[in-house]
Amino acid sequence: MSRFLLRPAVPALLAVAALALTGCSGDGDGGGEPAELPLGSGSAAPAAPASTAPATPAGATAAPGTGTARSPIRWLGPAATGAAAAVQQATRDYWSMVVRLAEEPDPDDPALTELSLPPQRTTLVTVYTSTREQGIAQRGPIDGSVTAAGVAGSTATARTCLDQTLVRVYDRAGRARPGSSGARTLFTVSLRRDGDAWKVSAVTGRDGACTLPS
Repeated sequence: MSRFLLRPAVPALLAVAALALTGCSGDGDGGGEPAELPLGSGSAAPAAPASTAPATPAGATAAPGTGTARSPIRWLGPAATGAAAAVQQATRDYWSMVVRLAEEPDPDDPALTELSLPPQRTTLVTVYTSTREQGIAQRGPIDGSVTAAGVAGSTATARTCLDQTLVRVYDRAGRARPGSSGARTLFTVSLRRDGDAWKVSAVTGRDGACTLPS
């Protein structure tokens, strides 16, 4: 079982099928096992110690990243073309939102409506409500890649590889929880068209199952 919001977990949260952000099991004061977060907590925690971002794989091209100052995302690999380009960008935007709200969870953040659809949106709202109440935060630099695997009419799929080995879960006091280091995870992201925009409707994933571009 993974310990991060972005990683596979109990089907009640992040991924509606096999991956989900599990609700946090701690008591909000650092006790208990950190649960799968979608990255973040709304507590006023001290800044995390500066950490070095994962090294860019040899030959990989780093794209402009997003995320946050303490949880920057560096996207690796080629830019998609044609119909796949919009799917790739929508997927990157989704993960950037997940990372941002993992640091400061807000179940009413407008980006949840702009970038996701039920049942995934419902999962995220549940997770961010729980992590905000418990004062749990997740942060650290991330390397990732997004490949649009298929576009058919109003539906699409994308594969995301995220390296979260430098990400940690922090309690309300800003202390890193023991054993909360991240891992490399492969996610399969399902998207649907909503008007002119692609939005994420479901996410599934498993640890240790992907390789970043090299």
